[in-house]
Amino acid sequence: MTYQVGEQKILKKPTFIYKGVIVLQNSPVRIKAIVQKGPETFYTIEYIDKEGNIMLIENIKQEELV
Repeated sequence: MTYQVGEQKILKKPTFIYKGVIVLQNSPVRIKAIVQKGPETFYTIEYIDKEGNIMLIENIKQEELV
């Protein structure tokens, strides 16, 4: 099962830093793009940080979203 562009999901990946921004686990995100690399599917997601800034995060695996 793959997700669709525009779907809203929850990020289950443990908290990490991406381009200097702390990305929190269990944050709501929106899928912006889907990339198929061989047998794996990667997603580009839209994340809104605690200050309200929107950023795109690439190469998120399906198992990191719920």
